[in-house]
Amino acid sequence: MDTEKLRNLHKLKEDGVLSEEEYQAEKKKLLDDPRPTGSVLNATDSRDYSMFIHLSLLLGLVFPWIGLIVPIVLWLVKKEEPFIDQNGRIVANWLISSVIYSIVGLILAAVLVGFFILLALVICHVVFAIIGAMKAKEGVLWHYPLSIKFFKV
Repeated sequence: MDTEKLRNLHKLKEDGVLSEEEYQAEKKKLLDDPRPTGSVLNATDSRDYSMFIHLSLLLGLVFPWIGLIVPIVLWLVKKEEPFIDQNGRIVANWLISSVIYSIVGLILAAVLVGFFILLALVICHVVFAIIGAMKAKEGVLWHYPLSIKFFKV
């Protein structure tokens, strides 16, 4: 779906150029058009791919370095797709943030508080990846809470 065309169509209706019936007919054509709009992937493929970027974070629980590398590689491979690029930036922000939080947790483990921070970080990592994947599948951008914004989304 091309949101720019949809915005222009809405503006034409607001300006009185299109009647309500013409607007609805053209809007239906735009929304039902299965062809990609100026991109390699259609909207469903972009959402599915973005979902996998979020879910690839879970690899880090089993293989720590793989969990850092795979999401970044998945993002960079399809970075030209706007929705994938935005989700990749969200995931990269979380990855960098979680590494910083892990370092702080490891340092504070000397006074036992760090173990709770690390446990909370693992829980957040799982929950955020699953929620992010579900939102990406719906076509919604969801910024991870506690994520430091290194990359503008």
